[in-house]
Amino acid sequence: MRVLVTGATGFVGRSVVKAFRSDGDEVHALVRDPASAGLGEAVTVHAGDMRQPDSYVPLVADVDAVVHAAMLATAGRVTRAKANAIFDADAVMTGALAQACLRHGKRLVYTGGCFDWGDRGDEWITEQTPLAPSPMGVGHARQAAVLRRLHQEQGLDVVRINPGFVYGPGGLLRTAFVDQARRGRLRCIGAGQNWWSCVHVDDLGAAYMLAVRGAKPGAYYAVADDQPLRLRALTDAVTGAMGLKRAGQGPPWLAGLFIGGPMVASLVTSFRVDASAIRKDLGWRPAHASFPSAVGEAVHAITGG
Repeated sequence: MRVLVTGATGFVGRSVVKAFRSDGDEVHALVRDPASAGLGEAVTVHAGDMRQPDSYVPLVADVDAVVHAAMLATAGRVTRAKANAIFDADAVMTGALAQACLRHGKRLVYTGGCFDWGDRGDEWITEQTPLAPSPMGVGHARQAAVLRRLHQEQGLDVVRINPGFVYGPGGLLRTAFVDQARRGRLRCIGAGQNWWSCVHVDDLGAAYMLAVRGAKPGAYYAVADDQPLRLRALTDAVTGAMGLKRAGQGPPWLAGLFIGGPMVASLVTSFRVDASAIRKDLGWRPAHASFPSAVGEAVHAITGG
């Protein structure tokens, strides 16, 4: 297959590229800076900007499917203004890709996130759970509604993937946990009794490949391992892997000073995911059974330890 992957040098995008290349597919990667992409000679790299559809829409006609994994990069604390900029860029790109896929009869796979469901307490989340997003999930929830309408009303071949907390050598594991621990500022935000369901980034890449190949048009899948854990236990697993003492508990407002209010308000939510549908429908099986069993390798890759 010929697959266009947006955000191909991002945390999730790199694993998507890796999954398709390992299966012998032709990958076209959309990146901001081709000179520093580092994706290997087997990948065709294209320069593009989420906010400039002319830089990527023409590519859609020449591929079989599009995996949209791009997210606008921001630095420092995630403020409300930065969050809105992220959402706006995603709206531009998602809309442009959806229209291009409609014109050319291509499949679009859209990336949601663990914050799209909002705070669900002890409830198990499935594909039937309505999206009631926490602050960092607002943009994804908006686009999910748009894509659902385009499928129902115009026949867009779209598949949505909603992963739990994606971990591995990068992403939020690095910025919200490992980097904070290195600086001596990691705290378990609040009581830490909220549930998190996790998925290793490489297992998520495999889920995208299966979704492109085998999902029905309009399908939507929650993707996570089958061992959710409390945020307190997750935080302890990170510090344990780093050889550090157990992090103390901190109020959300204090964490917000370092990583931003919208991010903190999202991190304290509870998402306990039942991902049995993608296992049943597409035969997806995560190679990394649980966060505690795999976080050590990820932490060591981040720290070089």
